[in-house]
Amino acid sequence: MNVRSQFVAPPYVASMQLIESYEEIDEVLRSSDFIQGSHIESGVFLDGSLIKIEGEEHMARRQLFSALVSRAAMHHYENGALIPVIAKVMGEIRAAGPGPDGVYRLDLQPLLLTMLHRITALVTGVDDVDTRERTERFRALVVKLTEAVTAEWSTRDHNEVVAEGLETRRQLVDEFLLPSLERRRELALQYKEGKLARESLPTDLLMLLCLHGDDARPDDDTYVWREASLFLVASIHTTAQALPHVMVHLTEWFKQHPEDYAKRLDSSFLRQAAMESLRLHQPVPTLLRIAASDTELSTGRKVKKGERVALFFVPANRDENLFGEDANEFNPYRKGKPRLSPWGLTFGGGVHTCIGRPLVTGLFSRPDDRTGTEGTMIRMLHTLFEAGAEMDPGNPPTRTAISYADAYATFPLILRNLRQSA
Repeated sequence: MNVRSQFVAPPYVASMQLIESYEEIDEVLRSSDFIQGSHIESGVFLDGSLIKIEGEEHMARRQLFSALVSRAAMHHYENGALIPVIAKVMGEIRAAGPGPDGVYRLDLQPLLLTMLHRITALVTGVDDVDTRERTERFRALVVKLTEAVTAEWSTRDHNEVVAEGLETRRQLVDEFLLPSLERRRELALQYKEGKLARESLPTDLLMLLCLHGDDARPDDDTYVWREASLFLVASIHTTAQALPHVMVHLTEWFKQHPEDYAKRLDSSFLRQAAMESLRLHQPVPTLLRIAASDTELSTGRKVKKGERVALFFVPANRDENLFGEDANEFNPYRKGKPRLSPWGLTFGGGVHTCIGRPLVTGLFSRPDDRTGTEGTMIRMLHTLFEAGAEMDPGNPPTRTAISYADAYATFPLILRNLRQSA
């Protein structure tokens, strides 16, 4: 099926050099001559956080946060947070009962965010999100914060989006983040006094900052909240935005390839489908970089010092020379060039490669290796198909109108076998 992008550069980047070549984008991402250029308008939420800093400071911070994406952490998130929450959420849907026709109808978008909320809390270090009321409140605040953090791609007035985001962050801090941080400060104190063992402490962002002595900066009273904002948004954004695309592609694929329908419960097949969908659909329209000096790429392209360039992944990830003559189409059996990631450049490259990629895609392992993880996308897809998930033929999904991102606002879904999947 052809999924050629209808991308139109947002006004925000229309005046920049638009780089579409896979080789050029990869060169820019790996070059020390370019620095982070995204999130300028939303800098109040992310300045000084891992995604915005450079050089030795970035590498030291990345090393500190590596514990959050370790193999042990991935297992903890998947088995201690994702799987139990998925079971709980599906149980609540089942308890509410089906419609008159015996099937369950729901919107996939809020369902995904609810399933992911516990991982978001666990990675960041947010306590007290276990009741339905607290879950809904936490989810609503994170959704609003996400809109503000990605304000540069908003179709709304950016100043208004940022102002709403600041108020949302204040509420998140007051209701969730500050109480959780205070608990971790006490845990860190007890650890330093020898009253607690290191392994008894939680492994999350706020705990690491407390242990590192970076939980409070006299000259910067919002740094912790900016770092927390990054992890709150990043730990759910890609999966919540990307998974509906996989559902669309697989729905069409199964129509054209009914012999593959039985593979909807095969984790290996679902992983291939998810990676292919990630190649075709990126979380943001472009990544932006700033030239730290006058630079000439190996292709001869020249970029002046201080100039921002827009890296457009859509054509890069569909380069026929790299991904085949059908690169614009969805094919879960795709074999790209050796050493190419199956998702292309979707998770970036160089020192700013997305640190949370294993959370989404899982840790690849041999068939006989029990140390791997499925990742959020594959685990959730498997659960949905096990429950008989289908797109609602009488109620098609709608695209988001508040962002230039390749995302859905609503995604009506039918569950036909929920009782059998209990």
